[in-house]
Amino acid sequence: MNAAEREKLLARIRELEARVEDYHHLTRILKRVHGKQRIREVLRCIVEEALHLCDADQGVILLLGPESSQEGQTVVREGGSAEQKLDHFLNTTLAGWVTRRKTALRTDRLQETFGKPFQDARYREIASVLSVPLLLEGRVMGVINLISLRPERRFGEREEHLLALLGEQCVYFIGNARTQEQLYEETLRLRKEVEQRYARHGLIGKSPAMRKVFSLLDKIIPTDARVLLEGESGTGKERIARAIHYSGPRRDKPFVAVDCGALPANLLESELFGYVKGAFTGATHDRKGLFEEADGGTLFLDEIVNMPPDIQAKFLRVIQEGEFRPLGTSVSRRVDVRIIAAASENLREKVAQGKFREDLFFRLNVVSLRIPPLRERREDIVLLANHFLQVMNDRYGKHLEGFSPDTLTLMENYPWPGNVRELEHLIERLVILAEPDLRIIPADYLPEEFHSRRKERYPASGASASTDLSIREKKAAYEKEMLIAALEKHGWNQSAAARELGITEKAVRYKMQKFGITKP
Repeated sequence: MNAAEREKLLARIRELEARVEDYHHLTRILKRVHGKQRIREVLRCIVEEALHLCDADQGVILLLGPESSQEGQTVVREGGSAEQKLDHFLNTTLAGWVTRRKTALRTDRLQETFGKPFQDARYREIASVLSVPLLLEGRVMGVINLISLRPERRFGEREEHLLALLGEQCVYFIGNARTQEQLYEETLRLRKEVEQRYARHGLIGKSPAMRKVFSLLDKIIPTDARVLLEGESGTGKERIARAIHYSGPRRDKPFVAVDCGALPANLLESELFGYVKGAFTGATHDRKGLFEEADGGTLFLDEIVNMPPDIQAKFLRVIQEGEFRPLGTSVSRRVDVRIIAAASENLREKVAQGKFREDLFFRLNVVSLRIPPLRERREDIVLLANHFLQVMNDRYGKHLEGFSPDTLTLMENYPWPGNVRELEHLIERLVILAEPDLRIIPADYLPEEFHSRRKERYPASGASASTDLSIREKKAAYEKEMLIAALEKHGWNQSAAARELGITEKAVRYKMQKFGITKP
């Protein structure tokens, strides 16, 4: 081998060694980028490494919008403290050229490539330009732009090749980071939506009964105290429980709910405490219980009065010791859970009857909160009805504006045995049945029980039903009807009825006695 061949071989070896070194460098870069999660961290890392890889002076990575190649969404700029020659105008010009052609641009003659706009003195110091597209499934999602300000340092095929390789690999990291960030933002949005939905101020009510509830909530929410919610079915106990959780110190942790009356004893036990593989036939794997799922957060037990006695004993131990044992193991697990329990029946009566453990009752009843039935908060009926109307309008694409006065009066006088849940379902039914051009819901849309109730409870006497009444008799009959309507509207609160009628409370009591009206 002569000297020329030996020199050629050595040059080839040096070239291969340089390529191996470049690939090692690329591998290191990809490992570094892989460790970043946030999109700006990923982009900054790519630009920094691209500057070092290609020995460039200034660099920018520009992400493009999904609709327009000219819509720059994210720009990350690197390149020391020198005056930025790689400005917005040059960046967008390079991005436009590369995006249209979907190929890289490398030039040492910026002025000749783009003409007069770049004859300006601030661009004359740019010795070399390299711009590479970031392609994902044939679409340009971004561009990496590099410049050199040193005449002796001009980009060549090596730098173009390396930057293209870097772009090909990093485009997936950018896409993943974008997706992760979108998921993160969506998670935050949903969490905020949930918090707003169940925050204390999201509970609707202006009646004295609900103001009392709100006052107690203000004191309960900041604590970790166990809460016992008592109220009839449909009064919104779970909504109150969620409000306590999402407004309180555990809002970022899980809220887990279980209906103790919906599951048989054996299933409820495994649901609450979990089990290990082989604990029983069909237990093919370990499963966390609700206590473990709610660790750090809140566990809401609805209809706790239905909890079987043997599970009550195990539940009491969790409250006392803060630990439990999954089915099939003797190893205890510790949890930190806030307990909110609810009952639609009187727990004190169940304790007296021996159907509920007294020690468990006292453990749960740190703070007791009674949720009033809707018939005790009639001032809230119109407020709730209008709220549900808006919700159902949005759900079913309707444009109903409200209710007629007769409709509101009938709803205010109805006893609502199903409470707020019944009202919500009624409004949903009215919205579904409403004609497309209807704006105000009339009284005849209401079910028959709303119209017949007063007739059933206060049938007209023979005198008042007859058309042959004297003025005095007609006046008395009308006065009686007005008094009954006012009393029903205000939950038989005589003071409120007196204020509406413009008479004294003493006069209300006199007329009730006179007409034989008694509270049902």
